[in-house]
Order: sequence, then structure tokens, then C-alpha cells
Amino acid sequence: MKNYIYQFGLMFLVLLASCAELDEPQPRNSIATEFAINNFASASAAMNGVYSDLQDATLVFDGFLALSQLFSDETVFTGTFPTRLEFGNLNVFPANGTMAAVFSDMYEVINRANNVIALVPGVEDVSMTDAVKNNFVAQARFIRAHMYLHLVTLWQEVPLITTPTVDVGEVLNVSKSSSSEIYAQIIEDFNFAKANSIESSVSKATPQAATAFLARVALYQQNWSQALSLAEEALGGVDVSSVPYLEDQIYSLAFSATDGNSLAFFYGPAELGGRHSIEPSPFLINSFEPGDARFPFTVELNFASVPFGLKYPSFAAANAGAATDPIFFIRHAEMALIAAESAAEMGDFGKANTYFNQVRSRAGLGNVTLNAGNFVDAILAERLVEFALEGPFRLIDLRRRGQAELFLAPIGYDACDNIWPLPVREIDRNQNLVQAACCNC
Repeated sequence: MKNYIYQFGLMFLVLLASCAELDEPQPRNSIATEFAINNFASASAAMNGVYSDLQDATLVFDGFLALSQLFSDETVFTGTFPTRLEFGNLNVFPANGTMAAVFSDMYEVINRANNVIALVPGVEDVSMTDAVKNNFVAQARFIRAHMYLHLVTLWQEVPLITTPTVDVGEVLNVSKSSSSEIYAQIIEDFNFAKANSIESSVSKATPQAATAFLARVALYQQNWSQALSLAEEALGGVDVSSVPYLEDQIYSLAFSATDGNSLAFFYGPAELGGRHSIEPSPFLINSFEPGDARFPFTVELNFASVPFGLKYPSFAAANAGAATDPIFFIRHAEMALIAAESAAEMGDFGKANTYFNQVRSRAGLGNVTLNAGNFVDAILAERLVEFALEGPFRLIDLRRRGQAELFLAPIGYDACDNIWPLPVREIDRNQNLVQAACCNC
């Protein structure tokens, strides 16, 4: 009997300890100890982890591509997921689980980047010179800025977190920051990356990529002279008409066969084993001029029973998640069109026409003469077909030029759609988060 009581008591203590261990809340992506990054090898591993997080499946398809494309006239939803259908119907509820996953995953990337930014400067390793440390921090700040640029352009006001989350409780109750505060941090981060990165690959945070992002930010903020200067700097004298289409990459998300994506599965038709969750819209298809050399790289009309996108063509590998198609975050063509738009805004139509028609020339199209009366519409149309299916370009372009309601009202867009609702899951977790008035659906 004593032995039985002893064994029962021991089991009870083990179970009690186990329950206590399970009940203890643990912050996601926290670092176990202050020694998580303590030399060059661990800093490299941590930085690789940040880049790896960008390849999260939710971010790759929904976050970087599909949700914003569905929320515009660029594509139509042809899948079965009701949460994506909400984006296709321009009627997104705060309880949308797909949106919540994207929002959360972007903050996971930010938190990993914050860990690198906070810990690398304190590493004591003879191989970690100041230049090496600054390069690690530059890459992390670049990625953090990239994520916040997505957040601020789609949700506008979000929590701005620049230190690692390594605890739970009140520290997690971060209020929203204004768009201007978030943009200020984005600019500061990209400037640091520009000054301190020593990377050269298009899949890394290079000084050229940071400059290109700064040009995009200046465009979004209508700082025309700065946008023009930065775009020309990022181009570095490159004539876009001389670089093959889609090979003019400045920064892209790369994949390997062992660490691939399934993008072609979602864009592709059933005839190629695809799910066909997202389809080029009739509006997009009809926006291409006859003879546009970009069309056969963007849309296929004849192979299957439905039109489908071709920007991610590795159909055979996509079912196994092994496709290596990159996501084109920034290309030279964007810099040329930023330069054209900015120059036109400042009345320099000579320069605007030069850059604008470089893009058209590569597409096999004739020159268009931009003037004060046509340049906004012409550049919006050119950006639509140039960057089709590559990211949130179309939605952001219509919003920033104040034309979203004009173009998208027929599919249900109104003033409240200029901002996406914060996920209700985040509001439930954070007592300091307040939903925008028109998003309290």
C-alpha cells in the first residue's frame, strides 16, 4: 500500500509539473537566452532564418501576391476558400483567418529581424568587425522595412515594434502608430541598409535594392524630386529597353528545388494539375495592347479551358512545393516608371517620355507622348500590365492616385476599402489596439 501511495504521489507530481509547464505562455519567436547570437556562425544562422521566414507559404501566396490582387480589378477569385473569397468580393471581415495569418506572419519576420538588430552589435567575436556587424544589421533592417511597407500600404496604421519580443504580458499591448511614424522608420531602416550592406545578390538586401525601395517610398509619399533622384540612382544608367523582360531584377525572393514554392499550383489550371484559385481578370487581359511582348509571359488563353497566369510557370514542380519561380519584389522597370511619373509631376516631360518609352520599347510597343493631361492614366495603365500578378502594385497604385473608387466601384469598392481591417484575433490579444471606424464590421 505504501508503495502504491508513493507511486501515485510521484505520478501526481509529474503530472502537476507537466501541466505547469504546458500552461506557461511562451512568446512566439522569442530567443531562449541572451547567447542565441554569440558569434559569426550563429549570426549567419539567425539572418538566414529571417530570409527563410520570408518563404513562409502563407506569405508567399496570400501575403505577397493573392490577397491584394484579388482586392482589385487585376484578378478574380476562382478557388474555394471563403476567406479568400472575401477579398475577391471586396468584403473582408476582421475575423478573416487568412488575413490574420498573413498579418501575424509578417510580425514574425519583423520579430526575427529585431532579434538580429538587437543582438548582433553586442557579439564578441574577432571575425565580427564593425563592418560585418553592420552588414547583418543592415540586412535585418532592410527586411523589417520591407514588411512594414506591406503593412502600412495595406492596413495603414499598425503597431510599430522595433525591439525583440522576448516576454509576455503588458509588453505585448502595443498601440497603433500613425502612417507617418511607420514611414519614418521604414526610411531610416532602408537608409541604414543602403549605407551598410555589403551584399551583391538580387536575393539579398543590397544597397541598390535599398535605394530602389526608398524610391518607391518617395513615390508613395509624393516626394517627386526625391523619387526621381533615387530611381535614377537605383537604375545606375541602365536602359530598361536593353534588359530582357523579367531579367531586370533588383530584389527578388529566390527559391530552390529543396526549398520551393507552390505558386504555379495556385495560378495554374486543372489541366496542369493546378488548383486555379486566382485567374487574370478580363480587365487585365483586355488592358494589353495587341503585340505586347509581355502578354505571353503573363497570361495563357488557349491551352486550358480557363485563362491562367504565367508569371510562375513551374507547373510540374508546384504540386510538390518544389517550384523555383522567384517573386519579383523590385525590377528596373519599376524604377523607370517611377522616374517617368516623378518627372512628369515636375513638368519634365522630356525625361518622363524617355523613361516611359524605354519600358514600352522593350514590350515591342510604339512610343507614347506623355503630357499634363494624360500621364497619370497612361502610367497607371503601363504599370498594370508591366507588373501584372507580381504583387500589390495595382491596388496600391489606385489607392495612392485616388482612383480606387473610380476603377473598382463596379466591383463594390468604397471609401472604407482604402484600409483593411485589423484582424480581430490581434485586437482580442492586444487591449490597446483599436479598429478603424469603418472597419468595425
